[in-house]
Amino acid sequence: MNIQKTFKNDKPTVYLIGTPIGNLDDISLRALDTLKHVSYIFCEDTRTSSTFLKKHKISKPLISLHKFNEKERIKSIEDILRIGESIAIISDAGCPTISDPGALVVQELLAKDICNITSVNVGPAYMHAIVASGFVNNTNYFYGFIVNKSKTSKLNELKKILEHYTETIISFYESVHRIKDTINALSQLVESDSQILIARELTKINEEFIRGTVVEINEFIQSESFVEKGEFVIVLNNKKIVETTMSVEQILFNVNLLLQQGNKLKDACQVVSNQANLTKNEIYSIYIKNN
Repeated sequence: MNIQKTFKNDKPTVYLIGTPIGNLDDISLRALDTLKHVSYIFCEDTRTSSTFLKKHKISKPLISLHKFNEKERIKSIEDILRIGESIAIISDAGCPTISDPGALVVQELLAKDICNITSVNVGPAYMHAIVASGFVNNTNYFYGFIVNKSKTSKLNELKKILEHYTETIISFYESVHRIKDTINALSQLVESDSQILIARELTKINEEFIRGTVVEINEFIQSESFVEKGEFVIVLNNKKIVETTMSVEQILFNVNLLLQQGNKLKDACQVVSNQANLTKNEIYSIYIKNN
């Protein structure tokens, strides 16, 4: 489990910053200030980002980060962070990790625990939490506040949500008075190693992200170490842990064989997903990570 107090430590920070989807003036003052103070800006297309940054009189080194080079950029990002420099990651339009590059980078950096990961100017609280979660998934569902308050009805409500939205990042809002019951209910419904994030005080000086398995977080939430304060966003990676007997090496061999036969990558991943009992996106992720 990892507890990140974003603005109360000396670690460098990766800022995941939302950018305008059209009108270049649709940007927050904090986002502009952050872009001015980081050491490097990683972006999808340096030409597109240059136009946006020039309009706002920001001059920083730009480094491309797109879906075709995301894996290979992780090492250079890590090197920058290890010397204490902070960076920003932006998309051409919208926000990183949401159908845009960034999720793989965040996932790898969180595993190494060398920096803060936070989001800026990406909309409502649940989006700030999802963007900074490090969960790699193509779909997400925002439920809002859980209506039922009794333990039995809450369990039933959560069960229906989890069964309906499988293979999905699910986010909830929860109050300080019910956070313990809700996390405990989740721990009874999902696999013990399911990944979860709790975020509170987002964008404020006391911003905090608690990341770990549902078992780890439930133990912490129920303990005396947990301070009951703030409004919470809960993000669950509702991804089933599926057993596969096919090794990574065999998966890569099968995908490459299909590519050599003239198949497109997405089609090759679909075929191998059926062979390996994994989803197409999981096969694609394995292939990208190892090429």
